[in-house]
Amino acid sequence: MKAVFLVAFLAALALTNAASLEKASEKVSPRYNLILGNINSADRLLYRGYYSKGAIPNAVQYQDITFRGSNANIRINAIRALEVGYTQYANAFLLAGGLGWNTATIRLQSARGWGYYYQVEFWGR
Repeated sequence: MKAVFLVAFLAALALTNAASLEKASEKVSPRYNLILGNINSADRLLYRGYYSKGAIPNAVQYQDITFRGSNANIRINAIRALEVGYTQYANAFLLAGGLGWNTATIRLQSARGWGYYYQVEFWGR
């Protein structure tokens, strides 16, 4: 008798957890952010900019953003390209340079027929 109650209780618990996981996954919208490196307490914000392009039917749009440190001693420790507002399914990726360098180039690229709106940050010291 105890075994039947235990099995019934575990089955009910499993169904409850599965239902709550389904509801949680429905609420999460995909974000296409680029996050490289970590921001430490000694780092400072080297550059921040906002980039956007409106939607054009059946077109893929892109924009390259290049950061060059003011002198040779500047080193990039973190790069952030964060979607602002609702997702538009765009992508951000690193083309050249990057962490440990004093230059970096990232590309923001829209999905076909969509636009994008990103906040781009370079952190370092």
